Amino acid sequence: IMVHFSNNSRKIRKKLFEVSMFFYLTKILTAIALPPFNIAVIWIFSLILNRLHYKKISRFLTIFGIAMLYLFSTPFMATMLSNSLIEENKLTLQDYHQAQAIVVLGGGLRDSTELYGNITVTNNELERMRYAAFLHNETGLPILATGRSPNGNSEAKVIAKEFQQFFDVPTKWEESEAKTTKENALYTKQILEKEGINKIILVTQNWHMKRAKMLYEQQGFEVLPAGVGYGKTPWEYINFMYFVPQSGAMDNMMQLLKEWLGYWKEK
Repeated sequence: IMVHFSNNSRKIRKKLFEVSMFFYLTKILTAIALPPFNIAVIWIFSLILNRLHYKKISRFLTIFGIAMLYLFSTPFMATMLSNSLIEENKLTLQDYHQAQAIVVLGGGLRDSTELYGNITVTNNELERMRYAAFLHNETGLPILATGRSPNGNSEAKVIAKEFQQFFDVPTKWEESEAKTTKENALYTKQILEKEGINKIILVTQNWHMKRAKMLYEQQGFEVLPAGVGYGKTPWEYINFMYFVPQSGAMDNMMQLLKEWLGYWKEK
């Protein structure tokens, strides 16, 4: 019996290791494909080609890398990419009353020095929770929180705790296994299917909604999107400062490009 238990334990550890390695490999490959890593790769190739006396190709790659660095660091490009992800809807509270549950996607955890706990939700997650609490109070619909951080902490459990602590809102279901949006949809389906729930309000950031909605619809859900944050930026807001490179714009570009890569991968 002890030998059988030991073998099963080894198999479980091996499976967890394989899943973890796949998760981090995906993260690494994604980082390579996005700025600034991809620009660094282009310049490395440029240096190699220069040493091999392919001067024209080397110069082209150098200039191409500079152009990419400029474009990827401008608020204008980040704004255009954000606009391309946002699908605005005209849903009202009356529409949301037709749903059966509210699903809040995990948005990450952070360490905390605040006295209420040594771990808490991120700003993105707090925005989602605030909107979900509003929708719950207006519709009376039950809430499902979903997500787990890569280090094993349950995002869903922290979300549920802070829903109660700060919004006086209960969480009916906690899904604590999903590490990706695709897994969020899969494991949410397993929970809500038993309850006969198919029509949901999905709460996440506007720039994340396109991919999240698609993945939940692939699981057979009827999704009423409840996007958080700003909508599409009107053209009249654009001025010359949108063409001045800024580090924050590159951060946004990385997140938004990652969203499009994820969308094309799962489509």
